[in-house]
Amino acid sequence: MNVTLLGHYDIASLYALDRVIRLMPEHRYSVFLSGDLITPSASDERLEKLARVDEHLCERFIAGDLVGPISRELAVLPELTQPNSKQGLQKVRSLRPELVVSIRYRRILHPEFIRVAKHGVINLHSGILPDYRGVMATFWAMLAGEREIGTTLHRIVDAGIDTGPVIEINRRKTRPKSSYLANVIGLYAEGCDAIIRAFRTFSTIGTLTGDPQIKGGQYFAAPDSAAITRYESNGLALFDGREDLEFGPQH
Repeated sequence: MNVTLLGHYDIASLYALDRVIRLMPEHRYSVFLSGDLITPSASDERLEKLARVDEHLCERFIAGDLVGPISRELAVLPELTQPNSKQGLQKVRSLRPELVVSIRYRRILHPEFIRVAKHGVINLHSGILPDYRGVMATFWAMLAGEREIGTTLHRIVDAGIDTGPVIEINRRKTRPKSSYLANVIGLYAEGCDAIIRAFRTFSTIGTLTGDPQIKGGQYFAAPDSAAITRYESNGLALFDGREDLEFGPQH
């Protein structure tokens, strides 16, 4: 199958993109990122520090220091910062994707883009839907004292944010003694396995449907300084320098 992968230049996304490609080498992949890691409008210097730690992990990952040589598709990482523009649509159409998979891609996809791939778009969200939609869902779940965090694999059917039919939810215990960044990275092995199961289902029955989300939940934006201070006052850390342990021994 011809698959277009959409991601972002952060460590969780790069790890997940690489894992999908490694575990399903029988497909043809094109990969695009949504842009740089560091957001100029970051509301707090602690978020900027988190981004720089993440960026350093990305550099180590690309260099093969964390999991060994990366997939060749990640050796060159072109950006697709305006997917809904005429140029963006033309670029993706020229690849003739049968399916688009989004993993931490930071752009809202409009209906015209969603229709480009024959079988549409699926997204791996780093939160349990519908309870935690939006940005940094794991942060907000940890701040709320949730005992479980997780990923949700869902279809994107319109320009709504994290609202499409759910294919699969994977949950794991929250690790409050580990950092936010470590908890996020730790979600993606099982999250990628959900993508692989979805691909196999698709290969068997020729479609990926999903169940409509129940009503409720909340959309979260990036945390402000007050939220980060509450988070830290609960004994939680955004990063702690041990995030590379999430990748285990090199292979």
